[in-house]
Amino acid sequence: MPRQLPLAIKDFTGRAEHVAALDALLPAEENGGAGGAVVISAVDGTAGIGKTTLAVWWAHRVQSRFPDGTLYVNLRGYGAGDPATPGEVLEGFLRALGLRAEEIPVGVEALAGSFRSVLAGRRMLIVLDNANNADQVRPLLPGTPGCVVVVTSRESLTGLVVTEAATRLSLDLLSDEEAVTLVSSILGPACAAAEPDAIRELVRYCARLPLALRIAASRAATPHITVGDVVTELADDRFRLDALSQDGDERAAVRAVFDWSYRRLPAEQARAFRRLGLHPGEEFGVEAAAAVCELDLSEARWTLAALARAHLIEPAAGGRRYRFHDLLRAYAADRVKRDDPPDERERARRVLLMWYAHHAKTALQILFPAHRDWDPALRLTTQARPEIQLSGREETWAWTDLEVDNLVASTRDADQHDETPLTLILVTTTAMILHRRGRWDDLFDLYSRGLRAARRSDDRLAEVEVQINLGETLQLLGQWRDAEGVLQVALEMARGLKDPWREAAALLQLGSGCVALKQFAQAQNYLLAASPLAPGAQNGRVEAYIEWVSSRVFSGLGDYQAALHHGHRSVAFFQQAGDREGEVGCLRGMAIIHHSLGDHQMAIELCEQAIRIVSRQFFPTAVARVLGTLGVVLRDIGDTARAIGCWREALKIYEDCSPEEVALDDLRELLHALEAAVGADPNLEDR
Repeated sequence: MPRQLPLAIKDFTGRAEHVAALDALLPAEENGGAGGAVVISAVDGTAGIGKTTLAVWWAHRVQSRFPDGTLYVNLRGYGAGDPATPGEVLEGFLRALGLRAEEIPVGVEALAGSFRSVLAGRRMLIVLDNANNADQVRPLLPGTPGCVVVVTSRESLTGLVVTEAATRLSLDLLSDEEAVTLVSSILGPACAAAEPDAIRELVRYCARLPLALRIAASRAATPHITVGDVVTELADDRFRLDALSQDGDERAAVRAVFDWSYRRLPAEQARAFRRLGLHPGEEFGVEAAAAVCELDLSEARWTLAALARAHLIEPAAGGRRYRFHDLLRAYAADRVKRDDPPDERERARRVLLMWYAHHAKTALQILFPAHRDWDPALRLTTQARPEIQLSGREETWAWTDLEVDNLVASTRDADQHDETPLTLILVTTTAMILHRRGRWDDLFDLYSRGLRAARRSDDRLAEVEVQINLGETLQLLGQWRDAEGVLQVALEMARGLKDPWREAAALLQLGSGCVALKQFAQAQNYLLAASPLAPGAQNGRVEAYIEWVSSRVFSGLGDYQAALHHGHRSVAFFQQAGDREGEVGCLRGMAIIHHSLGDHQMAIELCEQAIRIVSRQFFPTAVARVLGTLGVVLRDIGDTARAIGCWREALKIYEDCSPEEVALDDLRELLHALEAAVGADPNLEDR
């Protein structure tokens, strides 16, 4: 009776759902362990994910239920040397089952028939490890009930699922807790207790891949080396693969294990895999992949699907997009650096960055038409192949939702590779999107890169534009002193360039800051200086903002009629410029004025008009501000329930999109105070 399983590891961790799924395939004990058909489970997953570990550990656990024995073979589908042939495997199995040499036939078909005959009526467990493809496996399958076959492979083995009714079981990365438990079990309790934070860092750098975790933890378990020492080695992503590939045993080295998968790829798929290593983001669509791989869309779809079947990338977003496992991304980036000529590699990188820049510019022109010819960086001629035909605000905003992280990553990649014109256009376009989402840390990082790129190329006009935008953002976050310093620099630079429009924009932002600080006289001085410089700037948008800030000045001074006059002029300019966001802000300002005058109904109507103009999806913080104002008006007229509803909705928008918004704390106080009042007097809620 053969029992051929290799040694099972002692520290098997996690995989509870997968173990349960394998258990469910076992024939019922009440049937004597014999089912109605051969049961096949195809366990697939990427290199180092733990397929063999799971299959062997589970087989040891259940093999007592198979009284006629356990067969195991490494099919060498991925590894050193050539894959095992069905013929050599069948010969080995038949010998293990007791056949003498003269009883073993010649030829795969005869061997397979003899194997099936010998297994007839027997209850055996068969583990076919590390299969290359379905064709390698089919001749090795029993033909009658009573046997269970577990196949592991880096391929998806869809053919076995379709033609042999195999049950597919795909392994993913360990969870964070499972990964920590695995590392701790290798280190031992004392070492694990001494460095819990370092263990979590090690898990992060190993990207929860079981093989990488075992390699790193085993190294930390050696004398005179701490987990912190290993984490330091892994921290630099340029050398992480090397740190996980130091052992002379290829089966215990991440790079070698990945190499085995890579070398099995046809040339075109291998080239595409390398090129995808140039993608700076975590997830990518088919079109971006086609651009960097220089394939048409149909070729790109087929190639991506093939790489996914090989578990070198994985599908995301319903199969319309793909992503790398972190270590495989590093491996792909390493391969493209090693295998592709530098000029081809950099040309492909530039094509990909241009692809993102082109679509980001198109998106800006659709979403923010007043800006379409304002920023000097937008004058760069861009092109993309294949091109996504963006049309309409909703479709375009949905595209930015998908790609905003890639746009940020592309901007950083362009800056790191001194692609100055592409850096500037990506900063300009991506900043507009980040601003509306309240992603301030990313926004400041991009502005910093934009300033460096502008100075690197001595592009003073681009530098002024970034400074003005940076100053506006600092004002939004209440950092008035920093904003004023930045804007004063921008003002002097604009004057030095003799650019009246940029001078007007800088003066406008300085005036806006003064209004927020209630320095109304100084604000008027800035606005009066800006007004004659502004005609035509941003298709009237700068004039619109001058009128709007003037409205706020007169409102602050108590001259509400003058404030409304400037407000109406501002709305007209915003409509001319196609700036819906600005129009909403102005309508909100006029609502505040009418509320101050006691005309609450007009204030409510203006707020409701503003909310109808823009979508929460496109301009969430603008809508939140209007909801905050509407809540104040409703509270003051006694409509408590609607006021609470408005403030709760605004609060959720801020928390989701802009948690650093200056108005957030004030809004929380208003809401808590009103909710407390309702709690003290329940009758308030009915009013």
